Amino acid sequence: MRRLKILTLICSLLLSFSLIADDDDYEHKKDHIYKNLDYLNLSKDQHKEIKEIVVEYREKYEKFYKKREEKEKRLQELLREETFDKERYEQIAKDKCEDAIGLEAKTLEKIHSILSASQRELFSYYLREWQVE
Repeated sequence: MRRLKILTLICSLLLSFSLIADDDDYEHKKDHIYKNLDYLNLSKDQHKEIKEIVVEYREKYEKFYKKREEKEKRLQELLREETFDKERYEQIAKDKCEDAIGLEAKTLEKIHSILSASQRELFSYYLREWQVE
């Protein structure tokens, strides 16, 4: 019984500390960019422009995700049919990939135009973080 009380007390304290830490970190979070780009040492102007791109990216990604879900459902429906339409399956799958590549390329093009040559070099190592899945 005593161990249970101690464990409860410790859990309560840990939860309290985590809630306090979240409040203290609010100022940082409101300016935080969705993708971490601290390693690029962006200027204030670059930070502002990238932030706008990232917000737009998030909105477009949400639309892409819904569209992708619809295509996934169509692919599932094709598999349930009596005969398998290979060409239709391939077309829907290709469309899904092309949508992802298009979103990715448009976003990266905008970011590329803002970064300096040395920043682009660093950014290139983190390309995987920006790939649409």
